[in-house]
Amino acid sequence: MVPTESLEYECVQCAYREVTEDALLGSCRRCGGEMRNVEPVRD
Repeated sequence: MVPTESLEYECVQCAYREVTEDALLGSCRRCGGEMRNVEPVRD
């Protein structure tokens, strides 16, 4: 099994950020805008 790395996504419209380990986010939970991947989260 491959260890998963947390990925942080940011909304291009409202700058809402969310971190996930196992999903690709397509739309913002807050405003419905497009989510873009930002730098990987490091522990």
